[in-house]
Amino acid sequence: MMKYFTIAQITDLHVGRTITCPSGEVDLFDQLVKTVKHINNFDPPVDLVAVTGDLVNHGHLEDYNRVKRELDKLNAPYFIVVGNHDQRQTLRRVFHDHPYLAGDGEFIQYAIEDKPIRIIALDTLEPGTHFGLLCKTRLDWLKNKLKQQPDRPTLIFMHHPPFETGMPYPDSLGMHGKKEFGEIIAGCNQIEAIASGHTHRDSVVGWKGTIVYVTPSSSFSYALEFHDVDDLTPLMEPTAYRLLRWDPEVGLVSHLNYTDDYEYGLSEGVPEPPKN
Repeated sequence: MMKYFTIAQITDLHVGRTITCPSGEVDLFDQLVKTVKHINNFDPPVDLVAVTGDLVNHGHLEDYNRVKRELDKLNAPYFIVVGNHDQRQTLRRVFHDHPYLAGDGEFIQYAIEDKPIRIIALDTLEPGTHFGLLCKTRLDWLKNKLKQQPDRPTLIFMHHPPFETGMPYPDSLGMHGKKEFGEIIAGCNQIEAIASGHTHRDSVVGWKGTIVYVTPSSSFSYALEFHDVDDLTPLMEPTAYRLLRWDPEVGLVSHLNYTDDYEYGLSEGVPEPPKN
């Protein structure tokens, strides 16, 4: 019997954009290629991959096609969550072999029921804006889904974080409907965690009786800026993806896994114990 169930979360791919750095230009598609290879080489293999929004930068069909060809190289099945740079209609067209994207209505929200932990994906896209929204229709859908299985451990994926991170610029592009969403979450004990993206930085908070993870972009980052600014300059800090490992005896454990290589790793080793 499998003890662990491991999900890799990648987010904010922004394929179709090229960033100019002092060392040269970085095509963000190349960052996706690197991430897919890293996940495929991870041992033990991951069981599932969550792609939590902003697959492309401009919503272009050709960029979605490039993303799909690369994601299809993953050794594990993957599912898609909608981000503010995404186009629902184009997503459905390109990823036509992902039946959950079709849905029953306008929004791309669904539950994955056949895994050791229940997974719910939320749609926070509000077309024409960078901020997110959970409207009454989407919140009612979530409320009903959670009521169906109140005792089953559940992991929620969404693009926009549902809380204020303390970074004024990304918070100004945050999610509307946080209060109403929080009231639903606070009334449910089965939610192990919520995993999001959008800010291109790692953040973690205890929120409404659960934990919310904000996963950094697998393509590029923004500065950790706690002052009011007009915009943020892209940075090529070490990119990463999140591993969420479900163990029914322990719970849901999160790790950041860096996709870049480091000559000395991220540790200097363990010092010798004192002689006396």
